[in-house]
Amino acid sequence: MGVDRWTREQVLELAPDVSSARAGEKLSAAAPWSDTGTTATAVWGQCQGSGKRPYQTVVELAEPAYKCSCPSRKFPCKHALGLLLLWSDGGVPDAREPADFAATWLDSRSRRREQAVERAAAPKDPERAARTAAQRTETVAGGIAELRLWLLDQVHGGLSGMDGDAYSRVDPLARRLVDAKAPALAARVRRLPQTVVGAGWPDRLLRELGLLWMLTEAHSRLDSLPEDIAGAVRRHVGYPVASADVLAGPAVHDAWTALGRTETVEENVTTRRTWLHGEETGRWAVILDFKVRGGPSLPRRPAVGATEVGPLAFHPDGLRALVAGDMSGRRPAVLRAGVTCERARADRARRCAADPWVVDHPVLLAGTPADSVTPHLVDRDGLAVPLRVTDEAWWTLLAVSGGSEVVVAGLLDGAALTPLSVLANDKAVAL
Repeated sequence: MGVDRWTREQVLELAPDVSSARAGEKLSAAAPWSDTGTTATAVWGQCQGSGKRPYQTVVELAEPAYKCSCPSRKFPCKHALGLLLLWSDGGVPDAREPADFAATWLDSRSRRREQAVERAAAPKDPERAARTAAQRTETVAGGIAELRLWLLDQVHGGLSGMDGDAYSRVDPLARRLVDAKAPALAARVRRLPQTVVGAGWPDRLLRELGLLWMLTEAHSRLDSLPEDIAGAVRRHVGYPVASADVLAGPAVHDAWTALGRTETVEENVTTRRTWLHGEETGRWAVILDFKVRGGPSLPRRPAVGATEVGPLAFHPDGLRALVAGDMSGRRPAVLRAGVTCERARADRARRCAADPWVVDHPVLLAGTPADSVTPHLVDRDGLAVPLRVTDEAWWTLLAVSGGSEVVVAGLLDGAALTPLSVLANDKAVAL
């Protein structure tokens, strides 16, 4: 079939919890399984449990998506995990066609996808769309008005004490912004307490409050702004962009190497960011995935250091991307050289000129780890950038570098670099 089977680690990453992973490992032997098979797009099999009838399990590999006749409400269940582990170890034979029980479900999913494409392509009611957009804008404007009052209160009342009760000050406002359909703005407000840690926090906080005020001013003039700036304002407020519209645009085909992965949890929602770098284009991309507590697991993405070949479609910001086709092709990573500190800062400055509210700018930075007072990366010109890094990641970086120059993939903000991975000997090691 020529299908690249996932590693055991990649399968276990899909488990909704530790107990499911352990239960799946117990079902990864061939003994309880029968009628197993795999094609380029699916894996299936029947697992004998304690009952008379075996559980029928199917996994569609693209998303992935799962179907099992067991009563579990976890996705994937232990049977799906066990089947995938058996498949990853080479224990599931190739087949020309899915078994009947698998084909029924796979065909129904295919029909639903076709219907979704037809609905997306159907002519929209322009009047209804205009009313919906106007209602959302009005709702957002109400939330932004409250944000402006809050910002004025902080400045008039003084910032003293913010380092002691920042979370209690920002949480009610962030919740109100979520209700006002401004999720990106709410997330930015929720990050404010991170700025009041360490020396010099009043300057950092005042700068961030100023950026928020500038964003509210820009939103009030949205219709008169140049389209690129207006688009940036919409993104940082949280106006949605339809996936169908993104996928309808041109796709960028490349060999994409995963150079970082981060996860955050807010309000029972896990957000995972997978940072990719194109071998031919030199372009960065970030794929966002979301998981609600108790819901389906996050989709499979390439592990740090893995390279997958295929097309990505980009959001208007030119960074966030959606998978636009088959990404199953894999090949060894070809890692690019890093740039100097001066070049990295200049690249970020150019991006900020087009979007003043940019926080993290992905870079490949070449340098040698050094720890005079705090961790730094020193480039060949003797310039240094501070590293925002955990102790564990710092020791990993030192061990991989061995005191020599390495390339660090990371996110550069106005103050420091947050490392995602270190590139050495044609490998990327997660930090």
